Amino acid sequence: MLTLRHIFLLICLLAAGTAFADDETPQEQIARAAATDAGSSWIFGAGLAVSDPGYVGGKKQVTPFPLVFYHNGRFFFAGVIAGYMLSNGEHYRFSLTALPVFNRLSADDAPELAGIQDRRWSIAGGANLDLFGDWGRFNAGVFHDLLGRNDGTGVNLAYQRPFRTGGVTFTPGVGVLWGSAALNDYYYGVSPAEARPGRPAYSPGSAASPYVSLGFSTPLSEHWQFRSDLRYLHFASAIHDSPIVGRSGATTLFIGFVYNPGGQRWGGGAG
Repeated sequence: MLTLRHIFLLICLLAAGTAFADDETPQEQIARAAATDAGSSWIFGAGLAVSDPGYVGGKKQVTPFPLVFYHNGRFFFAGVIAGYMLSNGEHYRFSLTALPVFNRLSADDAPELAGIQDRRWSIAGGANLDLFGDWGRFNAGVFHDLLGRNDGTGVNLAYQRPFRTGGVTFTPGVGVLWGSAALNDYYYGVSPAEARPGRPAYSPGSAASPYVSLGFSTPLSEHWQFRSDLRYLHFASAIHDSPIVGRSGATTLFIGFVYNPGGQRWGGGAG
């Protein structure tokens, strides 16, 4: 479930966000435009996510993907996320979202995983609430597997606060991710058929894992911006105790470049 968790965490970076000042991030521009329910606009770029999911064997997962920020009325794309803006106000936005789940696990990833059945990619969908103001941003989201790969559900709670120094913005954050038993069992459980000597059958059940994050963004020109986001998630004991988990936590690094054809002033943190 780790990559699922970290890709879902990118909602905090790529989905409908909040503006903290006159200059805006690409997702803030698209979210604000979608909230007006008028016209259309777009921004594009490319990103790369490098994650260490914490499985035994320690194989990193590298996932390149395009970044498309587009809105037509209340429908929007924000990075890799599609959504519909249901409601908005001066200090809140509420939207429905869907996003790809890039998680994958194969017995070929490491000798220690021999006999493990493949865990496949999926699409997660749910609802996202953003509350924002001068004090920062609070995000609450719930998501569910839409393709029936695991039938799992997760909940994300996060707080972020940007700090600007010149043209650079740093955005530290904290949060917690809860996964249902179905979600955790699919990505971290060991079925009786997968059990081997030294790898007993295991079912972690539902669990909540805390995380910390640090976002970074800076304009490169009138049209270009560089963005990155580093996150560390500390496994709940139920996940850490899984025989296919080899670490106490997991790290994901996201880097990306975005291009704004309109040349609007760049700014804002990874929120």
